[in-house]
Formats: sequence, C-alpha cells, structure tokens
Amino acid sequence: MSTNENQIPPHVPQAQPGTDEFFLEVARRIGERVAATAEWTSDTAATWTVMSPDRDQPELRVAKPATASGTFYEGTSGIALFLAQLWDATGRSDDALLRAALGGIQFALDEAPQLPAASYGFHGGRVGVAYAAAVIGRLADRPELVRAAQEVLEAAAGHEEEDRGLDVIGGGGGAIQALVAMAPWLPDPQVALGMARRLGDHLIGAADHEPQGWCWGTMRGSAVRHLCGYAHGSAGVGHALLELYLATGDSRYRYAMEQAFLYEAGFYDPESSNWPDLRHGELGEYLYAGRTEELKQRLLAGDDLPQQPSRYMSAWCHGGPGIGLSRLRAWQALGEEAYLADARAAIRATLASLEDPRMNYSLCHGRGGNAETLMVAAEVLGEPGLLERPRQVAVDGWKEYEAQGRRWACGTMQGAPDPGLLLGESGIGYFVLRLARPGVPNVLLVTPEDGARAQDDGGAGHAALQRQTVEEYFGRSLALLRALGARADIPTRAPGVPTRSDVAAAAEALENAVAAETDAARRELLEDALRLDRERYALSLSVDDFTQDFLAGLLRLPDDEVRWPDARIGLSPRARVVHGAHDWDEWLADEDRGAAPEQGDTFHLLQATGRRVGVRRLSPFAALVLQAVETPAGVDDVVDHVQEAVSTDGGGPSREWLEDRVTEQLRQAYRAGFITVTHGVTAGAA
Repeated sequence: MSTNENQIPPHVPQAQPGTDEFFLEVARRIGERVAATAEWTSDTAATWTVMSPDRDQPELRVAKPATASGTFYEGTSGIALFLAQLWDATGRSDDALLRAALGGIQFALDEAPQLPAASYGFHGGRVGVAYAAAVIGRLADRPELVRAAQEVLEAAAGHEEEDRGLDVIGGGGGAIQALVAMAPWLPDPQVALGMARRLGDHLIGAADHEPQGWCWGTMRGSAVRHLCGYAHGSAGVGHALLELYLATGDSRYRYAMEQAFLYEAGFYDPESSNWPDLRHGELGEYLYAGRTEELKQRLLAGDDLPQQPSRYMSAWCHGGPGIGLSRLRAWQALGEEAYLADARAAIRATLASLEDPRMNYSLCHGRGGNAETLMVAAEVLGEPGLLERPRQVAVDGWKEYEAQGRRWACGTMQGAPDPGLLLGESGIGYFVLRLARPGVPNVLLVTPEDGARAQDDGGAGHAALQRQTVEEYFGRSLALLRALGARADIPTRAPGVPTRSDVAAAAEALENAVAAETDAARRELLEDALRLDRERYALSLSVDDFTQDFLAGLLRLPDDEVRWPDARIGLSPRARVVHGAHDWDEWLADEDRGAAPEQGDTFHLLQATGRRVGVRRLSPFAALVLQAVETPAGVDDVVDHVQEAVSTDGGGPSREWLEDRVTEQLRQAYRAGFITVTHGVTAGAA
C-alpha cells in the first residue's frame, strides 16, 4: 500500500482525550472510514479489500490486496459486527454505518453455503458468520438475520465429528462459546446447544490425553509440542469446555477443561510470568513458504535444524494475554484460587508486553487485544485501576496515528492498514469502542449474556472421565493386579484444580502397591504384570519434541532405495521392545485361570506417535531382530545375533535363509517407522 493511501485527515477531537466520549469519537472516526471503503457487490451485499500475506513470495513477508471472505477473523462478518455495534453505541442515527453493516453480513450469509459443512470455526468458519448475523439481527431489529443464523447452523449439523480445526480459530474450540451465547436468541435454541454438545464430545475424543494433561494437535509438523495459548492451544479449548459445562451441568466437560489447563501449567515459566510459544520458528518458515524439498535437501546434506530455543510471545493468540482471559473466566465461574493466580501472572505478562514500542494495535497480536485482557480483569476482579493502561494505550495510538493523519499499525504483514476485525482497523475501533461503552460484548472472550448456569450432575461425569483417563494408561495393570488379589487404591478427586495429573497419581499408586508386597516371588510376579504399562508410561514422558517425528518422516526413503547390506540400523528413539516373563493377556482372558500364569516369554513393541504410545505383540523372531538394533548395528551384526539365539547343538537355519528373513523383517520395521537407517542411501536419493 502506498504512502498516500496511509494518509488521512488529522483528527482534532471535540472531546477531552481520555474521556469516554473521546474514545467514542475515535471509534466512530475509524468506523466511518471502514464503512466508506465498502465495495458493494449488489444492492444488499458488500465486501472489503483486506491485506493478505503474499503466498507467491512468502520469503518477502509482505501483504497484498485481496477480497475479504465472509468469515469473522478478517472477513465481512467481523467487520459488519463492529459497524453494527458502533451504530448502536452512537445513537443509531448513522445510516451509512448500518447500511455497511447489513451489507457485510449479507455478503457473509451469501458465502456461507460455500464453506465446508464441517467448517465450525468461530473465526474461520460457519459459526462465526452465524454469531455475527444473530448479534446484528438483534441490534438492528432484523429477525430475518437471526433466522438466517439458525439456518447456517442447521446446514452444518451432523458433521461435528469431522471437525479438524479443533481450536478457537478453526474449530469447536471457538464455536462452542459462540453457540452457547447465541442459543437463547434463536427460534430453536437446541440447534445451537446440540451442536455445542456434539463438538464438545468430539473435542474430548480428539484430545491427546497426555500423562500430564490434555492438549490438541492444532498445528502438527511445525510445533515442538501441542500448543499453549488461546487461539490455537489448550487455553481456548479449555474455555470452550468450561462454557459447555456451565450451560449443561455435564461435569465431563469440566474435567476436560481441568486437563487442558493442567497441560499448560506444566509449561508456565515464573521468570517470564508467561507460557511458551511452542511453534518451531525455523521449521514453520519452511512449511509456510512451501519449501519442504529445500528443507529435505538441507537435512540430507547433514545441516540439521537447531533445536527451538524457549521463546515467549505475549498476545491474545499465543501467550499470557489470551491464557489470562481463559483463567479470568474460570475464576469468575468457579472461584478456584489457582485460576486467579494464573490470571495474575498473565496480567503481569500483559502489562510488560505493552511496553514494547514495536507492537501493532490489532486484536489478535497487538496492543488492542492485550489491553482487552486488562479490561476484562478490571471487571472480573473489581479493580478499576487496571483500566488506566488500556486507556493510555488508546490515547497513545490516537496521538501517533489519528492525530498525525496516519492509518493505524495493523497486525498484517509490515503493519499494512487493513479493515478487518482481528488484524485491522475494525478490531482497533472495537477495542476503543469498548473503552467508551464497556457493555459492548467482548469478541476475544465470548460468554453468554445472562450468566445462567445449569445444575451440575453431581460430579458423575467428572468421575467417569477420570477413571477412563487412568485406564487408558493403566487399565491392563489394574485388571491384572486385581485378578492377582493385589490391592491398588487409585486416588480419586472431586472436581477442582488438580495439583498433578490423575495419570501420575495412578502411576505412583501402582508402584506403591507392588513395593508393598513383602513376598519376593510374588513381588517379582507383580513387577512383571506392571512392566508393559510402566514402560509405555515412561516412553510417553520421554518424548519432548514432536518436530523430530516430522523431520524423520521427511527423510524416510522407500525401503527399496536403502542399500541394506551397507546400512546402519537403529531402533527408533520413539520405540521400545518390552520382554515379559508371562503371557498376561492370555491368562486374563481365561475364565478358568489359575492363581497366576505359567512362565512364558512374551514380547511387545511400544511406539510413540507424539506422546500417544501404541502397543503391538511381537513374534519372538521379530523381537530378536529389533532387540539386535537397540544399539545401532549392520545387517550382518543382526544376523549374527539372531543366529546365535536360534542355533542349537543340532544346528540351525542356514545363514543365507536368515539373511533373507532378517532383511525382510528390517524392511517391514522400517516401513512401519520402528527403526531408523543411516548410511546405505542410494546416491540418486541423496
């Protein structure tokens, strides 16, 4: 965008800077400018030109003009919502504001049927369009827009299990809050509430139930671990589940929320008073620019990506300000002191972030969004002094931009001026409008208007999901110890902030049950019964960088491009062979079982994908082969190991036969990702 396009007439305010009327005046000036740039596609529908990343030249990191979609984040429904709220707040007298708002929402409604049926995102999908239509319909007394909102939802009903976005931007993690909030406004509230429940159940099923909390794979490939934060991480999903619990009383959703916040608690850094940004910056740049082949050639040349250093972002999307919003809501609704402590930490991070002179003024990752955290905190905590900094932020922005005849620095590439809600001037105007009129609903933390709360189910759902979570890790061991008559008291807890995970508590309880056995032989038996689950739990805890799986997959060649006689082969660090002394599965399945199983070797392979660990039974031969590469070895070494194990005084299979069998076993294991290969790569592949 040219310098001339950045210029606007300098603003000389009529009201005293810093007063409510001043903020309303600034918001109106921004809104009038946005409304004037509407591009009418028909008599009733309008869009805008937004500044989108230039995908053709990603390395330049510049924005280029594009026609806005109908979605909420940067499209016409979000812009329309701001203009409608501004029209209402300024006395409903500005016909240009209302006309542009109605044009923007009509464009979004016209486009909504073209969105995928499972596009549930609040910011990037159907639910955001429906929410904006319902709000505008109520403000402007246009019941047809409220009916249209329900129709948008009805067209998406039944596809909830197909939601792949999951997070606040693209999936159920943001849709649920909006659905709960708009349900009372619709002709049939159950359309929204039913969808919200189905999305909540899907989020529970789609969660990675890690041993130290729950998280969601919203940014696979370029994230060191599943993300913290509001827009894409566990904080936003946790808030969605909280609102669903409050609306339904189903304590399963409260349990899932607790696990989401517990996951993030494990990453909190007291020194920075913040939670880390777990995206891998350099890897993300390669993927964003579509340069995967260049990355592959770099890795093949031996130039590895450096480990991602700890880094901290302070914004609504990633870091303390957004996480703080989720904890403020949890404190407001549940009164748990731990959530208040998290909120206080987030407030410290937010205040520090506003000292950064490089920060733009957007809602997503700028001063406007961060100031919203302080505004919510002032209300929820009853501390009006927290409003001083947001007010100063707005006045400073006016002095730097509006008063100087310059467009505001937006959250787009290089701060290019933009009309959108989360990145552009509509969002900046919305922030300033909320300073003038705090009753205008917050679009960064959507909550129901009435604050009504359904009756709790007495914690039944919470207890059931707690048992299920523990059994995912230790169900086999619990069944075995009970069948053996050993006592294993697994701790249970009522709904509330967990100080540690239920899985960790169960692991300790099982270890204590085995250690309490005084008979040495019986203790050895219990140890063997626990071994597989113990190793599985330990392997899940050992994985701390998911990008390694992605990079290994990028380099994995077809097995026919590996020169196996020259290869150096090792068991994957994400895999483990577990040797047991009894066939526990067969014994447990036998209704006529004895007091204990007979001895008999069993082998299992554990393989971690992320921190989920799969288990499969191994044949003795496959186990021999994989045990031989627990320390990297060549094919000849593996054959030697297997031959020594299977040979008897009467002889054994020929070496040629063994070489064929071993090589085939290694190739199968390589295709399945159990082993890694160095050297032995064909020249053409390298």
